[in-house]
Amino acid sequence: YLIKEGVASIMVAHLAVPAYDKNKKRPASLSSKIVDKQLKQKMRYGGLIITDALDMKGVTNYYPEGQIALQAFKAGNDVLLIPEDIPASIRAIEDAIVSGKVKMERLDESCRKILVNKYLSGAWKKQVIDTTNLIVDLNSYEDQKYANKLFGKAITVVKNDNSLLPLGFPDTLNPAVLIIGSDEATPFEKPFQQFIPTKTYRIKHDAPVQERQRVISGLEQNNLVIIAVVNTNIAAGRRYGISDGDVQFIEYIARGKPTVINIFASPYSLDFFTSNDLFKSVIISYQDKPDIQHVSAEVILGMHPSSGKLPVSAGGFKAGTGIPTGKTRLTYASPKDLSVDTAYLRKVDSTLMNGIKVGAFPGCQVLAAKDGYIFYHKSFGFHTYDKKEEVSLNDVYDLASLTKILATTPALMAQVDNGKLDINRRLSDYLYFLQGTNKDALGFREVLTHQSGLTPWIPYYEQTLLNNRWDTLVYRPVISEEFPIRVAANMYINEYYNYQLIDEIVRSDLGEKEYAYSDLGFYLFKEMVEDLTNRSFEDYLYRNFYEPMGLSHLRFRPRKYFPLKSIVPTEFDQIFRHQLLIGDVHDQGAAMLGGVSGHAGLFGNAYDVAIVMQMYLNGGTYGGRAFIKEKTISEFTRVQFPENDNRRGLGFDKPMLEYEEHLSNCKDASLSSFGHSGFTGTYTWADPETGLVYVFISNRIYPDMTNSKISKLDIRTNVHQLFYEAIKQK
Repeated sequence: YLIKEGVASIMVAHLAVPAYDKNKKRPASLSSKIVDKQLKQKMRYGGLIITDALDMKGVTNYYPEGQIALQAFKAGNDVLLIPEDIPASIRAIEDAIVSGKVKMERLDESCRKILVNKYLSGAWKKQVIDTTNLIVDLNSYEDQKYANKLFGKAITVVKNDNSLLPLGFPDTLNPAVLIIGSDEATPFEKPFQQFIPTKTYRIKHDAPVQERQRVISGLEQNNLVIIAVVNTNIAAGRRYGISDGDVQFIEYIARGKPTVINIFASPYSLDFFTSNDLFKSVIISYQDKPDIQHVSAEVILGMHPSSGKLPVSAGGFKAGTGIPTGKTRLTYASPKDLSVDTAYLRKVDSTLMNGIKVGAFPGCQVLAAKDGYIFYHKSFGFHTYDKKEEVSLNDVYDLASLTKILATTPALMAQVDNGKLDINRRLSDYLYFLQGTNKDALGFREVLTHQSGLTPWIPYYEQTLLNNRWDTLVYRPVISEEFPIRVAANMYINEYYNYQLIDEIVRSDLGEKEYAYSDLGFYLFKEMVEDLTNRSFEDYLYRNFYEPMGLSHLRFRPRKYFPLKSIVPTEFDQIFRHQLLIGDVHDQGAAMLGGVSGHAGLFGNAYDVAIVMQMYLNGGTYGGRAFIKEKTISEFTRVQFPENDNRRGLGFDKPMLEYEEHLSNCKDASLSSFGHSGFTGTYTWADPETGLVYVFISNRIYPDMTNSKISKLDIRTNVHQLFYEAIKQK
């Protein structure tokens, strides 16, 4: 096929091919039966024929210096690559021609071909090359993009017991990464650091016994070991850089721990191991390059698919072996890879920087992803206007009402899936204390869509203040058995006061059945989830959603999990707590419940929020695990009461039924899209039609909640619209 298509040159390898030449000591590169008769005459190839390197043992073992080049020339090759002794090679060919053993026409044939190709390629021009930008010119973006695509396609999973890869159960795994071949940080490690806490060990090839023992001792607490064999080479004679001691060390570990081995070398290196049964999963990544290391780690984590197949038989695996693995998690891609217009991304940058400049918020995190690939993820500004602490991507913010769709709504959907909850019934069928009250007939659908008549908001905290000071029957400045629940610094509430809040909801007035946003139902849903699961709300969410999804930055009561410098201050509360709030939820009602409620209390970063939204777009799956049924997500994210001019889904906000500027969503958000906004300056949205996930997180209420510039300037929705413009195919 290649010959028919006009391929310019072909290289002949040093292979024994007895089907064409029975002399097993004569490699194909030196065989006239193969080069001349097979390639030139039978296959009618008239292009340049090039030998493999003539200094390799495949030819030097059987022929003296100089004679190797002569044999290659006589066989029909035109370009003789890297002979060991060039002067001896020239003399041997010259003597053969002068003596008449080789005809001059044979030399003319090869010289003519070389001259033609020099002319066609422009090599005959003695052109001075400008080397100023040589590296960049030789490694263009398009070339690198294509190379990375090939790397990803080539990586081959040859064994995968029980579908271990991609790793789908981070909540039950305690993995360690072991780098063999380097004692310095490698690109292989970076994806693991982002996704799952892992201890990393690094040792050089043939490391001393004491270093190996240190690693073995350190691995005692781990239930999975991921071994990457790096710093290899292409020389089979040097075992590809993998020593026998390395192999023995790897096998010792694999006998004691479930092990994934990833070899960045020739697949023939698999022959070094006594049995592939030692390993749970085996990956061949072929070359030891930084980009391959990074992509190969992403294959293990489900951030990149693999579809490679072994080109040869090795280590007990037949040629053609390859177990495809899928992309199951969010990962990063260049905007160019996704055909995203970067001009609009620069406009996003400008919009956000201007928002900080005009005082709409001191800082923010913004993320956008398409079809499971993050193409924009940046932080801007500072924690506060004093500009002392820059915002980082790992900082956590008070997410406010995003709690509704990141915590309460998925918890309710899961209860629907397991048959514990019927959203066509009444809340009082599950919360018996509502029976006989004016809330007795409230249905799930009307409460979740905010058209139940519930009071929009109850300022619970006001009745706990006496002359603008805390009522000491309700609060104490020191934690105790009677006052164990933190509201803020030096402020602890009575352990039973949560019943007072629920009682006020039960006794509150009920208005008309029309759309009016209310938090009150979500206070009740938190109680309901705890009753149905027999677990605390936060424990249920951690164990059933956040930990299995690998979310390390989505937490209630963040002061328990993060250093204070990683928690962005929310507000200087001047009406209730009279202090700067750092890690204590802004919402007063949620604060009085100890920071855990169904309507507010969750803290997080843009990345973890995006993962939950991507899970919804995936139809309820993430990381290879199913969390919610697709039909349940479809039901919760559709408009329930359009006839009442109510755009809401069940728990989710939806686009306006008729778009209007300066309101809740951007112009291009499709009718199937969904999301939510938060009082503290947060916003997230997902669109099944375009595959776009958008997250905006800020602390716009710093230093106080009267700052409404973010809404007046439409910053969140304007940025959303810019992302839609960026992903449009021109």
